[in-house]
Amino acid sequence: MEPATTTDSITVIEHANFAVSDRSGDIHPGSYHGFFADDTRFLSRLALRLGGKRLEPLSTVTDDHGQATFYLANPRLGRIPPSSLVVIRDRAVTDRLTERIRLISYAPEPVRLRLTVTVGADFADIFEVRGWRRLTRSISTDRTERGLTFQYAHRGYRRLTRVGADRHAVGHDGDLSFDATLARGVPWDVTLTVDPSREAERGPRRTPPTARLREPERVRDWLRAAPRLHTDDPRLAAAWRHAVTDIASLLLSVEGGGFIPAAGMPWYMAIFGRDSTITSMQTMLMDHGELVDGTLRQLAAYQGTRVDTFREEQPGKIPHEVRNGELAALEHVPHGRYYGSVDATPLYVLLFLRAARWVGWLRQAAAGPLLARPSSTHGPMPEWLTPALPAVRAAMAWIDATADADGLIWYHRPHRGGIRNQVWKDSNDSYRFADGRIADLPIAAVEVQGYVVAARAGWAAVLAGLGDHEGAALQRAAATRLAATIEAAFWMPQAGTYAMGLDRRRRQIDAVTSNPGHLLWAGAIPNDRARAVGERLTAPDLFSGWGIRTMSAQMAAYNPISYHNGTVWPHDNSLVAAGLARYGQGAAAWRVIDAQLDAAETDPAHRLPELFAGFDRRTTSDLVRYAVACAPQAWSSGAIALAVETLLGVEPSGRAPRLRSLSAGPRVELEPVRIGGWRGALATTRDDAAASTAPPLTERRPA
Repeated sequence: MEPATTTDSITVIEHANFAVSDRSGDIHPGSYHGFFADDTRFLSRLALRLGGKRLEPLSTVTDDHGQATFYLANPRLGRIPPSSLVVIRDRAVTDRLTERIRLISYAPEPVRLRLTVTVGADFADIFEVRGWRRLTRSISTDRTERGLTFQYAHRGYRRLTRVGADRHAVGHDGDLSFDATLARGVPWDVTLTVDPSREAERGPRRTPPTARLREPERVRDWLRAAPRLHTDDPRLAAAWRHAVTDIASLLLSVEGGGFIPAAGMPWYMAIFGRDSTITSMQTMLMDHGELVDGTLRQLAAYQGTRVDTFREEQPGKIPHEVRNGELAALEHVPHGRYYGSVDATPLYVLLFLRAARWVGWLRQAAAGPLLARPSSTHGPMPEWLTPALPAVRAAMAWIDATADADGLIWYHRPHRGGIRNQVWKDSNDSYRFADGRIADLPIAAVEVQGYVVAARAGWAAVLAGLGDHEGAALQRAAATRLAATIEAAFWMPQAGTYAMGLDRRRRQIDAVTSNPGHLLWAGAIPNDRARAVGERLTAPDLFSGWGIRTMSAQMAAYNPISYHNGTVWPHDNSLVAAGLARYGQGAAAWRVIDAQLDAAETDPAHRLPELFAGFDRRTTSDLVRYAVACAPQAWSSGAIALAVETLLGVEPSGRAPRLRSLSAGPRVELEPVRIGGWRGALATTRDDAAASTAPPLTERRPA
């Protein structure tokens, strides 16, 4: 999901509506700036001028994702000296963009001047902004004494932008001009509103996605209910605090209750099957079930029901991406409901299984190899999980239908408009051999096979709990068979790790990468292999000092600023750290978490971005940012939540959860926590004791 442009910008956002501008608050045409709603840019120009001149930026304050304040000063304006006037732009995004512009003069005498706001709308689809070829649009403009309306229609698809002011405006074309007389110290204000409007006489052939509900009060309730973290590590305290607010900024309301997390700000404020499921699994300690519930239901609503090559839809398949823009609605691109990922479907099953385990109904191994101990269930299935069962059955049926004779799941690209690599490393050049050659499709990615092992093993326990013992036996046998296939087909003895995939000739794609770390998270490999993989992942060629690289520095294709061939991804590291802890490698897990906390501390917002460069920390002491990284990114924010869970070593048990805290790392206390029917506080232990309400820390740091 690599965006096409760099960002040195300010983003103001609520739900799927957002405004991107420069640090003066101006929105420039021909760039990635704009006010966006429903994957459409409803405002492509917003420029403020005093006396015909641009203003000088002083400062920008963005304490809240939905608001920003821009402080500016005047250049020399004739006889008016520079910095005699202060301009304050208070911007907020809800279902509209609102901006109050305040002028304050500190000149000794009254000042008369003209404020001009230039606006425009191009109605570009989000895909066009990110680099897809631009459509030619005929846009009409209507003026009133207090605003402008821009309108566009094509094949029954209509979009309008109404720009209004609370003062009389003059001007021509896209200008709104206001004459102001300023007395010293007396504020002069004008408020602008930008209202997007969309309708369609006819949409795509398929039913379009449901509207993204705006329920800010529910998001605020979620924020208020989030657990508080107390720790003696100030890096973790700050990172947790900001991760909570970042996750809240990315929540999309689901009809009937719950949330599904959008992938990232600003370009991926949409549903992504892979990102949403992983984030919901990462944040179960942070959440009280609303992300799990909303994600399971929303993705089930979009689950594939037929064969459609254009969308790459198949019965039971979970969507990769759901969009609402013009290109998707009119089927220029398949992303109105696009199914081009091979991992979203088993990850959906894993989310269901993790939820079942979280409430204590599914008893599944939380440490070591998943298949070492049979899983089981306890009592009747919780009522809130039952509605997801048909979708999980359909997802497992897709896995059964897609797997080859050895149980492997492969991906290919049915048409040129689809994604080439349909896994989390989805850039075109991400699957390479050690010598740098790009692997041919179809590909069997190693981490996907691990997800399927875990999905089959867990589903076997669910079927047994529902009385289908024959189906359970078949699934467990299939999980065992696939685990053996991973061992036989992917293990690379000389490298001491697993291949990242198999190519169309079933040759090992032998580049050393972070992908096998996901096998640890899934519990899909034996203990001895897990030790070897852990040692390989934390060796200097993979571990940069800021985290585990996506590709070893010894590989021919390694590039520390390549999207998937040498950078460091926090979500990837969080899954690896959790997997290391699963196999008892606590010191290695803490080493990864510690490096990621150092990375977060370098950011003014204590935020882990989508990814950053993989330079060696010993020789490049600065953390080098990746220019087009989204921030916040859902699963990068979720990485902090999963790090806390890993430090605590939470094992739901149906009653009070057990903790198998890492032998290394800071003291952590989290409250209030809800795991199934249990409520209380969790704190790190060093003796694997059962957890209940834990004693307070001697010296608390507010989180």
